[in-house]
Amino acid sequence: MRTSRPAVPLLSLALLASVLMLAAALVLQHAFGWEPCTLCVQIRLWLSLVAVLTFALLVAIRLRVRPLQLLLWPLVLAGSGMAVYDNAHLVLIETGVLESFSCSPFPFYSQYLPLHEYLPGMFMSAGICGQNDYSILGLPFTVWTLVGVTALLALLLVAATRAVRNARR
Repeated sequence: MRTSRPAVPLLSLALLASVLMLAAALVLQHAFGWEPCTLCVQIRLWLSLVAVLTFALLVAIRLRVRPLQLLLWPLVLAGSGMAVYDNAHLVLIETGVLESFSCSPFPFYSQYLPLHEYLPGMFMSAGICGQNDYSILGLPFTVWTLVGVTALLALLLVAATRAVRNARR
């Protein structure tokens, strides 16, 4: 049985994209003073999970640990999907389709996993959802992040499709 080698380059690219998006968010926050809102912080959580799980998946593929691969694929896709969901929610708030009170001041995980206390430089939200004064090339920053996380999900879906096709051979 062949392993899902054709998915490896795409997974490596997805890992790199996740890390670069996180790095860009941290640079914009700490070097330029762009304060993240709660949904922005949740998107960071999802991107962090995608990066860690994608790395674990690459290791599982390399070591040919099939049960671990079967466990990690849906988790990677779900994490990426949640990043798209939270980012779309944020764009809808900013465009006025949703009310800003639909964004809690505390991330959903703050009671169980207080990342804002452990890693405040990455997971502390100081901005308000829907009040985005930041734009790049005339488009709101949240639109750019939505494009990025959607492209990441698409890349991961193509990688998963390749892995399934390869596993059937």
